[in-house]
Amino acid sequence: MERHIARWSSSLPVPVIVVSLAIVLSSCSGSSLTVAEYATELEDSTNGYILESQRVSTTFHSTVEDEVTRIAEAGEGDLLALATDVTSRETVLYLALLEDAMMRYVAVVEAIKPPLALEEPHAAYVRAIESVRSSMPATRTAVGDAATFDDIQVAIAQSGFSDGQIRLRAACVALETAVRAEGSGIDLGCTRPLEVDPGP
Repeated sequence: MERHIARWSSSLPVPVIVVSLAIVLSSCSGSSLTVAEYATELEDSTNGYILESQRVSTTFHSTVEDEVTRIAEAGEGDLLALATDVTSRETVLYLALLEDAMMRYVAVVEAIKPPLALEEPHAAYVRAIESVRSSMPATRTAVGDAATFDDIQVAIAQSGFSDGQIRLRAACVALETAVRAEGSGIDLGCTRPLEVDPGP
């Protein structure tokens, strides 16, 4: 199993589609997976989500940087206001794309049948992912209404999205710990940086 793929960004890669198909087929049998099988499927699915979210993040940051540079070079109008508008717009788009990726990821994870010993931490992890995803519409609205860079940062910091990411990290670590306690290695990238950094 590949355990060194870059961690946690716009279409799902082929390996994730294959994993998803395997999950659907396994669910038809009605049986849970062994710990090793569970670890493999969960890690492979997570790797796909990580790669997708990284691509979305990279596009977000490069677009904001390019647009702000263009505004500064043009030297026309209220530069700070224009830069704020770009950052707000691109952050809203970023959150929408991330929500779509997370919605597909949580569906795949929820379909994986954990061994009995891992049912509770698995369910807690699914709830944590869904909590972050469900907070995104309100966060997008708050960011879209922001008038300054500070307002954008406050909108994210005070959102359920920001708090949810902290809880998601804790649930992720707890699941990794539980899997390892059952004798299988796993790396879900739990210590990756938090998803949004709207700084200029």
